[in-house]
Amino acid sequence: MGDVQSQDLVNRGLIEINPAPVGAQATLAVVGLTRSGTSMLSSLLQSLGVFMGSAVDKAVFEDVEVAKFIDNEDFAGLKSFITKRNAAHPVWGFKRPNAYKVLPKLVPMMRKPRIIVMFRDVLAIAMRNHVSMQMDVIPALPRYVAEYEDLVRNISGLKCPLLLVSYEKFIQFPEESIRATAAFAGVELTEDLMNAALGAVNNGPDTYLNASRLRYTGHVDRIVDGKLRGWAMVVDQPKVKAKVHLKVKGKVLKTAVANKLRKDLVAANIGDGQHGFEIALDASIGPGTQIEVEAGNGGFVLPNSGKSAASYGLL
Repeated sequence: MGDVQSQDLVNRGLIEINPAPVGAQATLAVVGLTRSGTSMLSSLLQSLGVFMGSAVDKAVFEDVEVAKFIDNEDFAGLKSFITKRNAAHPVWGFKRPNAYKVLPKLVPMMRKPRIIVMFRDVLAIAMRNHVSMQMDVIPALPRYVAEYEDLVRNISGLKCPLLLVSYEKFIQFPEESIRATAAFAGVELTEDLMNAALGAVNNGPDTYLNASRLRYTGHVDRIVDGKLRGWAMVVDQPKVKAKVHLKVKGKVLKTAVANKLRKDLVAANIGDGQHGFEIALDASIGPGTQIEVEAGNGGFVLPNSGKSAASYGLL
């Protein structure tokens, strides 16, 4: 008796709200804050055999067609799209994290809607965006709390079945979480499907990490008038100005933003030309000091980095 009671007290991080049996038809929507584990859940559903779209971004397992309708708030187009998808698939789903913002309008369009809502520790979300998107952690935390308030507000009035999922608990109890998710989706779980689903429960696979982070290019040039000069740019996003970090022996000494206009970058058609940086060097850096410059928060070392200060012209 004591063992049973102890097991009953374990927090497994999943709860079904407005439970109802799954019929022959159903539409699943995976929503939540960005970086909250929606990609993992969508990948898992796909591995269970649920049709998650014909134009799915394989890195984030997102139906780009649905995403376009939702982001543009084209509800007339979305309604027509859903009608066509219903005709082709008795059970299907889609993942769009920010769809939680329009759930009151979206759910009435869906046939037999079943909503999976992902939750994740706000610091983990902030850290993922810090590493991948060079966002500052502290200013971001209140925004994520406010977004969670919006999310809860929008799901509170829904009458359809909801599966609330803790990402952290999903990772902790993968098999139990997969069984609960499969049951919610109306999937009869086999050993092969369980193994496929376990493969999808992966904290940040390489394809996801590479697709969801900023990529950088640039160069460390020389030291002029006590300032280390160079340039750094976010690939394909020239309006996002890269942060650069001066490091000595692995420790960050100074941080700057690469936003200075350089005529040579303009002439070479590198972004908008405003990607130059200058970092003033203090007395602690001598000619023999090995210096390194990284862009972003993910450890991208700029080309021509890692040399002595003398190599860049410090006398």
